[in-house]
Amino acid sequence: MSTPAPPVKSLGDGIPAPGGGGEEGRTFQWFTPRRRRASLYEDVTIDTQPSIHRHITRGWPLSFEDGRGMWWESSTALRCVDWYDFRDPGETWERPYYQQGAGYERQIEGALAGAAADHLFEDFSPEWVDFLRAHLQVPAFVEHGLWLASASLARDCLSDSLTHCLALHAAMKQRSAQAVVLYAMDLEPHLGEFPIETARERWLKDEAWQPSRRYVERLANVRDWGELIVAANACFEPTVVTLLRRELGIRAATAHGDTVTPVVARAATTEWQWTRAWTVEFLRFVTEDREHGEHNRELVEGWVARWMPDATAAALALGAIAGGLSNTVPFESSLRSLRQTVAEVFTEAGLAGLAPAAG
Repeated sequence: MSTPAPPVKSLGDGIPAPGGGGEEGRTFQWFTPRRRRASLYEDVTIDTQPSIHRHITRGWPLSFEDGRGMWWESSTALRCVDWYDFRDPGETWERPYYQQGAGYERQIEGALAGAAADHLFEDFSPEWVDFLRAHLQVPAFVEHGLWLASASLARDCLSDSLTHCLALHAAMKQRSAQAVVLYAMDLEPHLGEFPIETARERWLKDEAWQPSRRYVERLANVRDWGELIVAANACFEPTVVTLLRRELGIRAATAHGDTVTPVVARAATTEWQWTRAWTVEFLRFVTEDREHGEHNRELVEGWVARWMPDATAAALALGAIAGGLSNTVPFESSLRSLRQTVAEVFTEAGLAGLAPAAG
């Protein structure tokens, strides 16, 4: 594998304004920004993770017992000329992450308070209340499993920009899991008990949930962070998790008089839109690498072939739940919508040939 040339300190044109007024320009930078000037996201993210290809000239100061340094190229089978050239199109880092998360929680709290004041919980159909009691909290186990897999491998990513994406994605999964459980607790004064034990039993034993549980458990055993991104973000999220959020959490809820659950689902959907954007950029980044693009494309295609059939099967199994509700969109229509979503993800990534895998 070729190694990227170390970054060169480039001089800027920033000169203090006469009389001390105005902002000093940047005098040097250790990376090449995407635009003429580095964004705040790049300033606080790029080169925060050390690398023997960029910052350290005498090898890793610390190593594992098996000889690996603090980061190692074999953490993924993907190859890249320079991992530090990746950028998150959403430019998310810690401060906006916490600001956005706090905003989502305020939206949910506001929806709950408004529904209680306007007696909107009385509009929930009895069938929908029974559905919520049986299945509302099960997706929390899905989100928790995605958090566990992502958080475990985020540390191994080979550049700070990728580490930020996977680590913040994991944090969003945990926020979403907790939001679901808290929401169920908030519903109890209005709709009766929502025992978490019921959700756990369904997650462990209900036939419709078992393909999803097996998939999430397999993700926890993936050791290649590149494969995890493909399996979780490009295969499982657009099918199974989108089914839970959009088809059940928004469309089915609305059809049964529930205007509150969609607020919870839309918050998670907004977070997913960010994950989708950087995942698409990641796939495009590795498959268009000037030296390793063909190698990476073959790997991604193999991973999709390995994981997508099980993701599709998990979505089909959940059809027994979605199809059992009255006054909702026919499940066949939901499946067509999910296939279209998957096709859009791969097409945007320049991998339109992989779209049929969602069939």
